[in-house]
Amino acid sequence: MTTRQRREPARRSGTRRRLKPIAATLGLTLLAGCAAGYVYLKHLDSNIKHTPLRAAVALPPPPPGPTDTAGRSAMNILVIGTDSRAGLDGAYGDRDNTGIGNNDVDIVLHIAPDRRSAVAVNLPRDTLVDLPECKDPKTGEVFRATTHRPLNEALGRGGPGCVTSTVESVTQLKIDHYALVTFQGVKDLTDAVGGVPVNLCTPIHDRESHLDLSAGPHTLDGEQGLAFVRTRMAVQDGSSLGRFTMQRAYLSALLRKVTSAGTLLDPTTAFPVVEAATRSITVDDAIDGTTKLVGLANELSNIKPGSVQFVQPEMHYTEDDPSPSLRQKAAFTQPAADQLFRLVRDGQPLTPNTEPSPATGTGTDRPSATTPTPSGTPSASDTDTPTDAPADALGSTPSASPSGLGVTVHNGDEAGCVKGWTGSLEQ
Repeated sequence: MTTRQRREPARRSGTRRRLKPIAATLGLTLLAGCAAGYVYLKHLDSNIKHTPLRAAVALPPPPPGPTDTAGRSAMNILVIGTDSRAGLDGAYGDRDNTGIGNNDVDIVLHIAPDRRSAVAVNLPRDTLVDLPECKDPKTGEVFRATTHRPLNEALGRGGPGCVTSTVESVTQLKIDHYALVTFQGVKDLTDAVGGVPVNLCTPIHDRESHLDLSAGPHTLDGEQGLAFVRTRMAVQDGSSLGRFTMQRAYLSALLRKVTSAGTLLDPTTAFPVVEAATRSITVDDAIDGTTKLVGLANELSNIKPGSVQFVQPEMHYTEDDPSPSLRQKAAFTQPAADQLFRLVRDGQPLTPNTEPSPATGTGTDRPSATTPTPSGTPSASDTDTPTDAPADALGSTPSASPSGLGVTVHNGDEAGCVKGWTGSLEQ
């Protein structure tokens, strides 16, 4: 008997062992019966809320990006996080914010035509942009176009569809779908996957979000997970720009957890994840329904954490804004921001073939009170990758983007620890 012949039975045996959890899950589903399955499916469908994809009155969507050799185009999914406190009994302050709230998180997930990689582009909530004229699909109220206003006002001007239209006008990326997640949704999803693992370089104590964690590894429960993604006063420069460090770490860890075999193949975990997801999201009309969401998830199932890049456009602060109320906001640094959007839209690589300089900055760190630097031009001591350390805020060397765009690109499989406060402003 040859070596190849001896190995074949062992290989088949290993395959059978891997298929057992899948068979068990399918067996449980079939055993439950078609009628019960239909009832549960209808229950999940009733959990999902939906509204139109766009709300702009007279602003057509941009054209889709280029196609690959197979004629496939990229897909853009807008992830929106609302800061509404509706149904939370005042547990997180801002008790009067019980309506639809503001779009506190805006991340465009640009998925490659082959559905095997993605780029997550963060658009900070305080960014000053032009808001298009939008019509609320529920009330019919029309909100006139306005200029030079914070991005997070879009949600209150016509719902998620107005956020979609605003993001399209800013980035020229055609949004195919959106998913809006509530505070409760973050908590429920974190608990449903059995907690999200993170590692802190230094302790983080934030009075605003109530996050209180020591340095070292932690598995966040729902309450801590929500505080983690909300934290900004105790991380980076204490602003909504630096907060992306926390959101990036959380989303990367959540993606690794959800795509692990232990989560997807265990019915005791998979079913609560589906329940939590459908109960806590609002989606566009085209993906309203459990079977449609499952179909979308299946289409994206080949994307691995290491194939997801996280990036934030180069930004600067608006200390000299003519309006006193807008002097603590942010703005895209041009033309670098538009160049980044164009690279993403055209499917161009965001990383060069050479190793980046360790002093490459993100362009998103606010100058400290003791070390002033020009807006959008951080000093080496203010960057994610200081010259005296090879690791960034997630503990591994990031990749610089080409064309001198002033941003740092991170991968979803980066390991290491998250840095807390790095500035010197009073908290």
